[in-house]
Parts: sequence; structure tokens; C-alpha cells
Amino acid sequence: GSFVVKNPYLEKLLQSKSKDSTNVWNSILEHGGSVQHLDFLSPEEKAVYKTSFEIDQRWLLEFAADRTPYIDQAQSLNLYIPADVDKWDLAMLHFQAWEKGIKSLYYLRSKSVQRAGFAGGVEADNTAEPPVIEIAAQTDYEECLACQ
Repeated sequence: GSFVVKNPYLEKLLQSKSKDSTNVWNSILEHGGSVQHLDFLSPEEKAVYKTSFEIDQRWLLEFAADRTPYIDQAQSLNLYIPADVDKWDLAMLHFQAWEKGIKSLYYLRSKSVQRAGFAGGVEADNTAEPPVIEIAAQTDYEECLACQ
């Protein structure tokens, strides 16, 4: 199962702006934890609260490479990529990791091409019928099903 864990620092920021409401938190959940759509936050505040998928993954490689000389074995480095990542960009991430001397990559996380929408938040109606998703119409991608 899953449950909501609120970032206490974000919660405090929202309280200071009088925006700590169920509607705002549901909006954040609807956007996959992102606050980039909240127009009352400054660009600096949005930059602080980026999700793992919103961070430029090349920076993760830079920081991991900086740590590598001080690690005897390996570090668990996770990369987060969009589902529609270009194959060249993905190959370049791996090549850059190797080139920088990073000993291992732990997980490559991606969002699903067929990701279902948000169900309505913490107070969702669990008695409602789930939406029917037509998968057959979305077969224009090149990867095999296991590679999604």
C-alpha cells in the first residue's frame, strides 16, 4: 500500500503562506508530489522542493563521482528518468557514469508510459468503479513490454 508523508519543511512553508490546505496537498499529490505548478511559490522555493524526477540526473552523476574516491566498495545510486526518455540520452547517462569512474548504478527508475491518473487523494472514494484503461491503443512505442 501507499500512504502520504508530508515534507515538514514544505508544510511549514505552506503554513507561512496560509496555503496549508487539503486542496493544495491533493493538488501536489495529483502532480506526483511536484510543487512546480503552484503559482504562489517563488522560483527559488520551487527549486528547493523538486521531486527526484525533476532534478537533472547529470548532477546526481557529478555528485556521485565526487564521492567515489572516498568509497571502498560502491554506492547505491538511483537515476530517475521519464518514461519517454530518448535511448541516446539514457545511454549517455550510463556512459557518463562509467567515464566519471562511478563504480555502480543501483536502480534506474522511470515513470510508466501507461501510468494511471490520480484517484482523488487521501479521501478518495474507494467504492467507485475504477476507470477502464484502453492499453491496446498505446502500442506505438519501440520498447518491449519488459523494458517499460
